[in-house]
Amino acid sequence: MSCIIPDEQVFEYKEQGTIVVKNLLSGDLLERAKRSSTALEEKIPVPTFESLAMDAWKQREDPFLEIATRSPLVAAARQLIPESREEGLFVLKDAFFKSVGANQGCGWHVDDKFFWPAAPNTSGINIWVALDNVTSDGGGLAVAPGSHTSEFLGARDAIANGDTCALAQISPEWNARLEAMRETPTLQPGDAIIHTRYMFHRSDPFRDGSDAQRGPGVARYSVRYVPGSTRLDGGFGRVDGEITKLTGTIRDANTNGFHGLFLEVPLSTP
Repeated sequence: MSCIIPDEQVFEYKEQGTIVVKNLLSGDLLERAKRSSTALEEKIPVPTFESLAMDAWKQREDPFLEIATRSPLVAAARQLIPESREEGLFVLKDAFFKSVGANQGCGWHVDDKFFWPAAPNTSGINIWVALDNVTSDGGGLAVAPGSHTSEFLGARDAIANGDTCALAQISPEWNARLEAMRETPTLQPGDAIIHTRYMFHRSDPFRDGSDAQRGPGVARYSVRYVPGSTRLDGGFGRVDGEITKLTGTIRDANTNGFHGLFLEVPLSTP
């Protein structure tokens, strides 16, 4: 297995639950992703983002299947999920977002059962790749390093009933604590923020009146990876156009009726 993340960053990831990897996606694959992202922009219009699309890899939309299953993202995921060496590595979910203008995005949260369709306390990582420049004027992702630990179970519980993006309203105290820990990386296209399943993160809205707010927006593509023992119980996925409650392990997805929803990625990358 190729190791594309330096040892010091692997240690940082284990301690803090998040790292920034520069130039994880590059060259022709990055350029194709930037060009192809416009085809995803009208998939699921939502109030908090200009556009939101899911399962681009499953729908075989070029080049997102390649990015999710045959790119340096795979090598990074395998390096940071050691159990995948024995269990295999699987794509759990992907998501494409674009923020424009006054879009506020989602407040401090960990992914809910639709964005992370698996049983509680399962491991895994999210690789968030910028497709546009992310400057100090906003449009990117804020993370709270260290918030993936059991010390923040109370914050998870506060948004566990479906109010995923509303921590600021539900618990101002937890929100203030996470704000005090906030880091908001600036990124070039192809740079990636990698974080653990239970890392608190939020959208970083554009600064009012900034050039970035008046500009064409910021797009990103993220992929969630898990090991083969991951149980899907309690998670929700779209199957044949319907939101369905999932069961069993991700490895057995094909045998319990969710064929095509999940894909085991290759053991190595080109």
